[in-house]
Amino acid sequence: MKEYLLVFRSTTGHLRSTPEESAAVSEQWKNWIGSIAQAGKFTGGQPLMPGGRLMSKSGITDAPFAEGKEVLTGYVMVKADHYDEAAELSKGCPVFQDNGSLEIREIATMDM
Repeated sequence: MKEYLLVFRSTTGHLRSTPEESAAVSEQWKNWIGSIAQAGKFTGGQPLMPGGRLMSKSGITDAPFAEGKEVLTGYVMVKADHYDEAAELSKGCPVFQDNGSLEIREIATMDM
């Protein structure tokens, strides 16, 4: 079984108009992740705080950038046999309700 990283991008990010709306969205995320965990496929993940830093050879820059429309909002790691199974686990993800996107990346293994 392979491990996959599901990376979430959204234009709304953490912005919610009311505490009730925030609670409702949190519940949707808990339910979706809970269904993956119940299937024994969840290996980890967290939401990401707004802001951040981008490091390069020339230094450190504040991120995300104002010109960017989508920002990284979180990630989940899942176990699956192949990309199609990881995509199937991704269905129903709450990020789609915010017109966000989800990137699926296979995690390589490294011998240390």
